[in-house]
Amino acid sequence: MSQYEKQIQSLQRGIDLDFWRKPKGVPIPDDELHFLLIPDAIEAAAVFELARQVHEYQKSHAGESDQITSALMVTMGGLLPSVLLFDHLVEGRYANVPKIEFGTIGVSLYKGPGQRYDNPLVQHGISIPVSGRTVLIIDDLADHGGTMNFLKTYIAESGARKILTLAMYTKPAAQKTSPIDFCFGETPQDTWIITPRERVETLVKRVPFWKQNGASEQECRHRLIKLIGYPAEIVEYYLPLIYKHA
Repeated sequence: MSQYEKQIQSLQRGIDLDFWRKPKGVPIPDDELHFLLIPDAIEAAAVFELARQVHEYQKSHAGESDQITSALMVTMGGLLPSVLLFDHLVEGRYANVPKIEFGTIGVSLYKGPGQRYDNPLVQHGISIPVSGRTVLIIDDLADHGGTMNFLKTYIAESGARKILTLAMYTKPAAQKTSPIDFCFGETPQDTWIITPRERVETLVKRVPFWKQNGASEQECRHRLIKLIGYPAEIVEYYLPLIYKHA
């Protein structure tokens, strides 16, 4: 067996998707949040499962106007899962299933971990036609349901015929206020999910908070690498500068 084959197979054997469907974040001293780092391989595997859910929906609505023909990636959170989904839903679609047109909509509800705007902030509008279409909204997380509810109203007012939602993870509050149509897993409400696209962003926004509450640079390094599970090379590269200017 080649070294390449060994590396690939070791990665595949190490994935336990059942654990990642209901994971819990780790507690950090003097922080009200728990933190959950999502490895790249888990994001890819979760997206594949989500793609299969959408494939089944498309097949069950064959020839109907309820089939999805537009997908809106919510920036920034929805971009990474959307790029992975594009490969499955467009290139991997079944025969007689319409091609989904992917576009973007920019909206933000969070300034940083645990810091919400009073109202969703629209950064840019819908980039593709949605009038009369069945539209799929794609995001990485449904937290309290406010963003999804806002987007559904906004897109409906733009003429969409039907709106469906997809998120990798949802939380209990969101399930009550804005249930997700296609979802991979659920986390507790106090969990801050760190996806592959926001590892540095979380460092920038959380290390200063820890420092202000008395954590040394060494303690921050311990929390990030030993407790949360950050790759050491990312922490060693960014932490000294972030901590210095915090």
